[in-house]
Amino acid sequence: METGERLVVLTTPSRDDGVRLHIERAVETHGKHRDLRLKQLPHMQTALEALRDGLGDLLAMSAFDWRNHDVQGLEIVGLLSRKEPTWVLVAEDKPEYLKQGAVVMCDHELLRRQMLRMRSDLTLLSEEEMLHHLKAENEFHTLDDDDRWSWFDAMVTQGRIDGFIAPRAIHAGHRMKNRRHTLGLQRDQSESQRERFIPPPLHGFTLLVARAGFPKMSVRDMLDGSAELAYRLEAAILESLDPSLHNITGVYVEQRKVATFIKKAKEEGDETLLTSLVDPNKKKGVFQSGPRVEFLIETLNPTGTVTAACERIVLPEQSHTAMVTLLREFMELVTIMTTDHEGSKRNIPGMPPSFNEPSPRMLFLHDE
Repeated sequence: METGERLVVLTTPSRDDGVRLHIERAVETHGKHRDLRLKQLPHMQTALEALRDGLGDLLAMSAFDWRNHDVQGLEIVGLLSRKEPTWVLVAEDKPEYLKQGAVVMCDHELLRRQMLRMRSDLTLLSEEEMLHHLKAENEFHTLDDDDRWSWFDAMVTQGRIDGFIAPRAIHAGHRMKNRRHTLGLQRDQSESQRERFIPPPLHGFTLLVARAGFPKMSVRDMLDGSAELAYRLEAAILESLDPSLHNITGVYVEQRKVATFIKKAKEEGDETLLTSLVDPNKKKGVFQSGPRVEFLIETLNPTGTVTAACERIVLPEQSHTAMVTLLREFMELVTIMTTDHEGSKRNIPGMPPSFNEPSPRMLFLHDE
């Protein structure tokens, strides 16, 4: 082990966000080369107070904890590499093969709409609705918080429900007998009905927080610059969205090698994507080297039948400008799709008569 000052990293018990397991593994890995000590405190508020009082050097927390707690006087030093942010279906079968009308628990509105886009026949119930369906409210509320997800897993095993949808970190943090099926970011070419699931923003991030002035270079080997870029862009996008869209909008930002995008484009026959990756300053067919930042954003109507979505792939140095442009295009698209269009008296040669007729909005974001 290299000599150096000991760093105390504060953490809390698992909170179903994957942070505890993530920082534990990071300290175990990087602790082989320097003196790192992991110290657990009972609550996030207690951990924040301990950090301010100098009882620790760093605190591992999720992006949601950073948004929801008082972090005055603290700053984000950096992020660990991002964990998979996608959600999973815990069930015996893949979503394509669930029986007709299968009963699935899903407590997030965005995932509910995305699942209905794929399988409109499913019966998707919130946690409260599912407990009422099972007539198990009293039984469920006597359980400890740590046992509740395992209880839903047992309901699947017993055949009382057909599955439930949860963040990947929850499945990883609990012992479950049933398989997880990833609701992934890429369209599955082997399954004609498999749509992609752009996840809710800010999942999978582990932030390292310290008092102002902490020397970031002292822990640079633990940090992931691409994860930090993705976090800052996703957080900025979420902050710019109207609060009414927060729970029904999927946002994902990732920095990847250009070879990954080329492979994806060739597999899917996406000529538009391939053309966008060509270096305009060189002869045709030469791809501009370096990583790319991909932006994905979408929202859906309650039944999942109409989607408004935008995508963009840019060089890292163009990421902030691309984020602003993406947001503008997305909000313009949503505005157009959620607006009733009046009839027009303009006579445009070559257009059918229906062009001048009034038309209702294409997208209703909330139940009318």
